[in-house]
Amino acid sequence: METDTNLDTTRAELLNDDDEQPTKIIVVGTKCRQDPELQKAIKALDIPVTFSNTGLEHIAEAGTDDLLFVIGDFQDEVFHKLHRAEARIVGPPVVIKCAKYNQTIPQCSRALYCTSMRGLIVCFTGFSKQKLVKMADLIHHMGGSIRKDFIPSKVTHLVANCTGGSKYRYAFSCGTPIMNDEWVSKAWSMRDDITVKADCGELMKHRMKPFYKCFLSFHGFSEEEKKHVEEMTLENGGTLAPIGHEDSTHLVVDDHAVKELPPISTPQFVVRLEWFWASIQIGACADETMYLFDEHKQEPQNVNKFTPTSAMSKARKRKRLKENIALLASEGEIDSPFMYAKRPSFERVSMSPNSFLDASGTPEKSSFLQDTTQPLADSPPKPQSTTKASPRFQVVTELLQTEKNYVGILETILKVFKEEIEKPSQYNGPLLKPQESKIIFGNIPPIYEVHCKIRDELAEILSNWREDHSIGDVILKHAEKLGKIYPPFINFFEKTKEMIAKCDKANPRFHAFLKRCLTKPECGRQTLQELLIRPVQRLPSVMLLLNDILKHTNKSNADHGKVEKALAALKEAMTHINEDKRKIEGKVAMFDIVYDIDNCPPNLLSFHRNFEMRIDVMEISGGLSGRGDHLSLFLFSDSLEICKRRMKALNQMKSPHHKTPHKTPQKAFKHLEMMPLTSVKRVLNVVESDECRNAFALICRNNSEFKEKLYSFTIDCDETKKMDFLTALSKNMANTMCRADYENLMTQVDGKEFNIDMTDMGTNSISKAFKFGKRVSRAFSFNKTPRKLKRAISNMSNMFSQFPPETNTYMGTPGSDLRGRRLASSIDLTDASSPLSSLTNIHEDGFPDSDTVSLGAFSVQDLDSPTFTQPSPMVKRSMTKYMTMGPNSTGKYL
Repeated sequence: METDTNLDTTRAELLNDDDEQPTKIIVVGTKCRQDPELQKAIKALDIPVTFSNTGLEHIAEAGTDDLLFVIGDFQDEVFHKLHRAEARIVGPPVVIKCAKYNQTIPQCSRALYCTSMRGLIVCFTGFSKQKLVKMADLIHHMGGSIRKDFIPSKVTHLVANCTGGSKYRYAFSCGTPIMNDEWVSKAWSMRDDITVKADCGELMKHRMKPFYKCFLSFHGFSEEEKKHVEEMTLENGGTLAPIGHEDSTHLVVDDHAVKELPPISTPQFVVRLEWFWASIQIGACADETMYLFDEHKQEPQNVNKFTPTSAMSKARKRKRLKENIALLASEGEIDSPFMYAKRPSFERVSMSPNSFLDASGTPEKSSFLQDTTQPLADSPPKPQSTTKASPRFQVVTELLQTEKNYVGILETILKVFKEEIEKPSQYNGPLLKPQESKIIFGNIPPIYEVHCKIRDELAEILSNWREDHSIGDVILKHAEKLGKIYPPFINFFEKTKEMIAKCDKANPRFHAFLKRCLTKPECGRQTLQELLIRPVQRLPSVMLLLNDILKHTNKSNADHGKVEKALAALKEAMTHINEDKRKIEGKVAMFDIVYDIDNCPPNLLSFHRNFEMRIDVMEISGGLSGRGDHLSLFLFSDSLEICKRRMKALNQMKSPHHKTPHKTPQKAFKHLEMMPLTSVKRVLNVVESDECRNAFALICRNNSEFKEKLYSFTIDCDETKKMDFLTALSKNMANTMCRADYENLMTQVDGKEFNIDMTDMGTNSISKAFKFGKRVSRAFSFNKTPRKLKRAISNMSNMFSQFPPETNTYMGTPGSDLRGRRLASSIDLTDASSPLSSLTNIHEDGFPDSDTVSLGAFSVQDLDSPTFTQPSPMVKRSMTKYMTMGPNSTGKYL
């Protein structure tokens, strides 16, 4: 209900250019007197100030503009007395703000507590007079003004208490923000903050929701759909009501599933589902009269349209069957040049929702194409020959028809989706940000322009058809352009889908828009993602049709060779598209890799470098991180990045329950070494055996020290096969060294020749013990163990107990775990017979030498290091033999 009010004010009252600074300030009340910010501001204004408990002693001179009263409470009796005396009253925020920004204190006829609504003109609708007067006073105290009549050029905000009425519709159509009454009260509660503006920031979240005070019922929905629309109703301020309930204001009907209403007392509005999504999309209650559900306009179902009656004769049945088959077969040829008159029954069928889809799910035609019910005046005439159209003509016609369908889909994407999404004049602004819209639609316009030209040229050929007309020339003319416009779209198609899914989930207006588009016939009940996949499929479809044209073209026809050239050009274009896609995916993967590696070398990300593949391994040698450590090898076109896998970080990435919001998440990989492929001299494929499973090794040479090192690994994943990785590594090594014989860079060896042994890597405990012994050997003397390591030593000792559980019979039953562990914890670590003594070589001073730590496997150290546990002469000879880069007399590498 709209109520008249005489509270109209004008902008001039609040934006007076002739504001004059007062000559004296009266600070009223103890609270204002003790406000340090206010005292500092008055001092900065350099105006004489007087402190008073009530200020009433100056009421006789209150009517002058030279005297300014500063009051902190606009609700007490002192304020009302001074206000009735027409005193010039402001709140502390006004003085503080003017002093901070060196402004003149505004002069107006109304009391002004703050300026958070200065410059705003507000109109009301739907409130009682008592509520209206209260809100009008608050708006005046915050510097705003009031208008009784809604004039778009003079009203900045409408405060409403209902979703109907002329003011509401007018404000919505003009794009004026429609606020609820909480907007005024929230702005008043923040009146002491001088940085707050009522028309921006958090306060603009108090827009009126689309279904405010609406009671919605739903009919014709599945359980899943009903649950979804009910959730959206509650999120947008609506209330759910059972069908037929007396409080129900709207009955929302799925017009695709419901033909007539149930026998219930209908509410005020019975609307189609499109009204529901349109309201959420625009952020306001859409006009119900535009979306009314009229059951009488629904097309009656005719399930027996093609079913002959039992009384028909056999001949009549055969004739009817033939007609039905021809009718359905020609349904996809609505715009075909040789289609003429159609029966009325066909027109009804062609306008059904299913007629917008061809066999592949493609909409048969867009609303932007010519209406099939109109006379085909602009359609090309049929061939002059009275004989049946040739097979070549029919296939070319099919090519034109699919091209029209495809252009219609692209036009639907641009007109129905892109233009509506980017339209700035819609209420609440564009649906998506410019960068989001560019990611989704940015590569479509060039594709649309080229295919429009192809469509027009094909239509021109068919309108004056001759068998010697060249179809190959049309494709060859645009082949180069097709090879340029498609890669940007196809390469980033996955990103496009991700952006659509992200916006659909995070933006309710965009979600409602997509749902609303599903009801439009030109979209063929297909989602935006389903329509956007058509450009990915188009070039292969054109190639199939060109193959059919080639089959029906005589070799004597000049177009035969041109069609072959067109096919070759399209095939080459698709090859380049696939290659570009692979390169782009590699570049994108490089950014992800760099982001996931801690301490990643900055030069890893390079324009000339491409990512090839990744393989997860366990280290056998121990020269990079430690024997048994989990590593990942990232193979690039010219280098090999070796990282340590942080299993805890990887598990946290997989499980969201372990996230710590107050901590920076640990990266999944830690950089160990970036190895140029030029330093890898030979790839060793270790023969499979019981001791070596899925093992391989690399012989590398440090370019600065010219020392050979051997790194051995075993594959720790099932996704990548060993030979696939070794072959890719060898090929990239050959490319880097400008060699053509990549097979000769890989050699098959026996693991025993290089001490590559995995017999002790079956359990994690041995691997952890080895790493622990190597890590702490420098940290303590065995004569005096630090307190922090007592527990770790005890745990490590359990692994090497002289009394294993299965043979322990001392003071316990056979196989007693407890007794075995007790005895193990009391082992003398300095005892020469202790198993732990074999882990290290002990110097005379009692400290171990960690560089000689070994568990019997081949340790990777500098071969010339004096502390290195020298391998056997056989191992030395083997490494020297396989470092030979040239073949022997038999042509094989030694």
